[in-house]
Amino acid sequence: MRVKITLSYDGSAFIGFQIQKNETKTCQSVAGALTRALRHINIETTVVGSGRTDTGVHATHQVLHVDLPPFWSDLAKLQTQLNAFLAPHIFIQRITPVDDSFHARFDAKKRLYRYVLYDGAYQPFLSHYALHVKPLDVIKLNEYAQVFVGFHNFEYFKKLGGGKTKDERTIFKAGAYRYKHLIVIYFLGDAFLRSQIRMMCGSLLKACDGVLEYNDLIAQRDRKMKVSTTLIPACGLYLSRVFY
Repeated sequence: MRVKITLSYDGSAFIGFQIQKNETKTCQSVAGALTRALRHINIETTVVGSGRTDTGVHATHQVLHVDLPPFWSDLAKLQTQLNAFLAPHIFIQRITPVDDSFHARFDAKKRLYRYVLYDGAYQPFLSHYALHVKPLDVIKLNEYAQVFVGFHNFEYFKKLGGGKTKDERTIFKAGAYRYKHLIVIYFLGDAFLRSQIRMMCGSLLKACDGVLEYNDLIAQRDRKMKVSTTLIPACGLYLSRVFY
């Protein structure tokens, strides 16, 4: 039986989502931790996620699929046992049966990412979960984020070595808003290139600081020139939702 699993995780505890060579219990990926948890209850299967998240990147609603053996039909019990093994850094929110043709990655239509900033007095306990910045003009940040909306070739907004997938992507919505001292930049797109969001956010912060001009963002978007390749830290990035 194939099941769809929705989960959240604290990315600061992992070396990314995808299984890496020579993983250990103290240096593991999210998929590696899930694979070990499944093996602990005699389930040998491949964990397939909706997408990869890099080292330090969090998820509030990551989606994956696995194939279960026939003897595991009690999904509520399965969820309870897995959560007991995966605590405290991973939490499975729900497990639902799906058609055998369902694919967590290829069937995904849209993905929502959020990047969290904090412009208040320094808070050490936020160091793994938000990027500390000086006070920002969120209205300007929201306006500049609109540059990325639409269908574009984002070749100049990806980390080198990002694979051989196409560079064309559609961003349906983008913007920024404030909640007290937290500022959230968001992007809803069909898919994203390696480190694309962190690079776009880095360029937006430079534009808000006056280091870049609005037209510089457009020039890099249109692949006329590279004005910024800065990757801001992974700590503030969250895979927030996957739409099917």
